[in-house]
Amino acid sequence: MKKQIICVLFLFLSGFSMGQAFEKGGNYITLGYGFDPFYHPLGVYGAGPIVLGYEYGVTDVVGIGRFGAGGTVGTTFYPGTYSNGVAYLGYRISLLAKVAYHFEFNVPKMDVYAGVGVGGHFGNEPYFNGFGSYGLRSRVRVATHVFAGIRYYFTPAFGVYAEAGYGLSALNGGMVFHF
Repeated sequence: MKKQIICVLFLFLSGFSMGQAFEKGGNYITLGYGFDPFYHPLGVYGAGPIVLGYEYGVTDVVGIGRFGAGGTVGTTFYPGTYSNGVAYLGYRISLLAKVAYHFEFNVPKMDVYAGVGVGGHFGNEPYFNGFGSYGLRSRVRVATHVFAGIRYYFTPAFGVYAEAGYGLSALNGGMVFHF
């Protein structure tokens, strides 16, 4: 077991070359599904977000990696029932601009990155004040996003990704397309 751990550490820390997984001028589209335990109006956890993202490889190697910039759209639905039995469907659409730093590990087909984003959350949020008043109210809020993720490519044009973060969703994952 000790040898396996050392081999894995060596694999990740052995060098910072080979940038085939993320490159300057590359276009990357992600499509995924996430889970957000941090935001749940009236105690209702939503379905989603369904996440669509785009990223462009901006720089060649800077330090131990490359910079990318792009944007993300996420949509979450909050179905539920008020305590008086009336059903509702709230939603939140998130629009974010983001930048990410993609680390140059010497592991072919793998892309490890971390980044930040800023934008807005737009939607209808359910409310119930306990005195018989209920409904959906429009909400617009500033959104910030901090995330880290990994992509693995099965072919030069297709792979999978997983991200953890705060602001859009705690966890999300799906497919990535490179062109």
